[in-house]
Amino acid sequence: MKNYLAVDSGGSKVLAILYDEDFRPVKACRVGSMRDNTTSPALIRRNVDTLIDTLGLAGMRLDHVTGIVDGGLVERMKACGTVILSASGCGELEAGLAAAEIFGDALMALSGTGATLFYRYNGHADGLGGYGAAVSDEGSGYWMARNAFGAAIKASEGRGPKTLLEDLIAEQLGRPGDLRGAIFHIYSRREMSPVACVASCAPVVSMAAEAGDEIALQILRETGRVLAEQLIAVVRKFELPMDLPVTISGSVWRSHRALFDEFTGVLRDFGLEREVTVPAFEPIAGVIIRHYHSVHGQFGDAERERFRELYKDYTFALSK
Repeated sequence: MKNYLAVDSGGSKVLAILYDEDFRPVKACRVGSMRDNTTSPALIRRNVDTLIDTLGLAGMRLDHVTGIVDGGLVERMKACGTVILSASGCGELEAGLAAAEIFGDALMALSGTGATLFYRYNGHADGLGGYGAAVSDEGSGYWMARNAFGAAIKASEGRGPKTLLEDLIAEQLGRPGDLRGAIFHIYSRREMSPVACVASCAPVVSMAAEAGDEIALQILRETGRVLAEQLIAVVRKFELPMDLPVTISGSVWRSHRALFDEFTGVLRDFGLEREVTVPAFEPIAGVIIRHYHSVHGQFGDAERERFRELYKDYTFALSK
């Protein structure tokens, strides 16, 4: 029996799935990020070792490793005696499009801890954004959460309107009623980088919006608008057709519906001709779907239903 490893490495977390030659999952693992632009070397090494130990990769024979792989994971596995017969990268664009069952030309708006706007057209692929948290990651979960922190700080200091974000952020960070203490605690957490810690508060914006908080709703709409404007910039800069399929990828899209509605509304006003395709799967499943498609040359209704059952923990849906 052959063994395969799929990896989806992001700015906050890494998902890895060990699967067999029938594309059935054998074991899965989730650890913190391995990206050096968001995570310290010591934490990367700890996350890599945890993944290897959890999946039992030391000394294992892997017929293929694929996906979005960071942090020297392949090198560390080899040092632990893992035999890797072949390895190939699968970028965020390829994983995201496969998760939406798109295997041709398309546009994709990625928004997770970071944000990048991609296209694939006539054999070329490129994108805009993705400059990282230290410079600018407009439309990302980190960016959205940072705006929420700003609003919460202003509210706590009497410089801005009251918002539920003040209390919700403090609770999310484990310091109820103490926003200032919660923020300073970010810088001393060993298990998570400051960037990942801030990004982890992005869901709080949705919580506040669902409770009717207008500041949170404004942040969500602004995030959707910024992502749409960047995708429009991709179309203009690279002179792309207006009828390309459009899809989304990343955890931020699971936020309040106001974000997605603003995004699609701005694209519609610009004149893009296709409705936005919401993927059926998360990117980690997209990595495996891409592998399946490369082997079998198809991914139709029967395959979709089988994968929905096999990878039911890695399906994707918008919030209602």
